Amino acid sequence: MKHLVLAIIGLAAAAAPAVAGPTDLFTEKVADFGVSPKGTVLVHYFRFTNNTQQTLTLGNPRVSCGCTAASVSKATVAPGETAAVIAHMDTRRIPHANVTKSVLVYVPFLSPTQEEVVLRVQTVTRDDLMMSPDVIAFGSVKAGAGAKASTKVTFMSDPNWKVTAATSTGGFVKAEFKEESRNGSMVTYDVTAVLDPNCPAGNWVSDINLTTSNAAVAKLRVPVTVTVAASSVAVTPESAAFGSLPMGVEMEKKITLKSGKPFKILEVKGADEQLKVTVEKTGASEVHTIVVAANPKATGGFTRMVEIVTDDKDQPKLIIPVTAKVVEK
Repeated sequence: MKHLVLAIIGLAAAAAPAVAGPTDLFTEKVADFGVSPKGTVLVHYFRFTNNTQQTLTLGNPRVSCGCTAASVSKATVAPGETAAVIAHMDTRRIPHANVTKSVLVYVPFLSPTQEEVVLRVQTVTRDDLMMSPDVIAFGSVKAGAGAKASTKVTFMSDPNWKVTAATSTGGFVKAEFKEESRNGSMVTYDVTAVLDPNCPAGNWVSDINLTTSNAAVAKLRVPVTVTVAASSVAVTPESAAFGSLPMGVEMEKKITLKSGKPFKILEVKGADEQLKVTVEKTGASEVHTIVVAANPKATGGFTRMVEIVTDDKDQPKLIIPVTAKVVEK
């Protein structure tokens, strides 16, 4: 009888469903950026959904290398909610080119149980590769309008280098490319993302993946971002591109937001020590002007996504890309 009872208990334990831990919530735990130009900031969102019955509490992530910073989109995640661990990999702080650099991101889950999830980002930086800008950023596009945006990719150590194919991971983005120039060992291609007018409203990201003839850079990833606006708020210009900006020299650009009905700007996100954003009006208005001031602290360049939060229920958020190539005085 004793053996029978033990057998029944063992069968019951085997039949009980396993309880998923925080690690099991992530659909991906490794982000491989592939080959990237030296000087770019690579960004990846490790998304997860809380499919448990309890609220999750997260602490501040830590990283294994100072070239990478990590944060969480929200510290508490209720059942059914989706959140993300955001990793920023600054290739300017990677000391050695042409070798794989892997960085571990340790994410502490504090309650209801304590567990540390380990994620990884990695890339191979190249000094002989340049992408300007390093993100194809459409900015804000009115729904149904469609758009085109492009970047220039230059490889500087192979006179026979060719881009042979371009594919997009986004269902509403088509990739195009053409050779622009060939001068000695320096070859430049123009890579264009074409946004389908049927792309629905929302904030979208995708990648254009280039296949090339050089085995060292056989695959290249070009990030693409776009905000498709549901309402009629027009952003002019759609991005703040500073071009070549001397380090330590401040420069301003003005962005105009215009709608057919009054709205308020509630908050501006994305500013930091190199970028200041000022809103000229605080009350409701059909036209708002924001001043974007860049004051670079290090050479190489940067890309920022300034988020404008409004009280317009149809368009509560606008994304304005800001880019600068920073040079020495």
